[in-house]
Amino acid sequence: MRASLLEIQRLAERVVVAVLQQGYVKAKVDKSILARKAAELIQQNLEQEAELEAEAERMAEQHMRGAAGAGMDQRRVIELIKKKLAEEKGFTL
Repeated sequence: MRASLLEIQRLAERVVVAVLQQGYVKAKVDKSILARKAAELIQQNLEQEAELEAEAERMAEQHMRGAAGAGMDQRRVIELIKKKLAEEKGFTL
């Protein structure tokens, strides 16, 4: 399930409020600006993960066509490929 823009904004607001309340950081700008930037970063991360997933699906499809893919769970193959691609690209899942 893909997160809506509103869900991402709410998540970002909650993260910013929690981090500020815990005293982990001191804000030099208004928390709404921080929340907006956090939402942008979350959105970018989700888009990158979707691209990674699509690449893993393409690779898995090619793998599953071959004899090596016989009897393997396609979803598991996709997850393993996605994990490997993420490691290679320095992307944290």
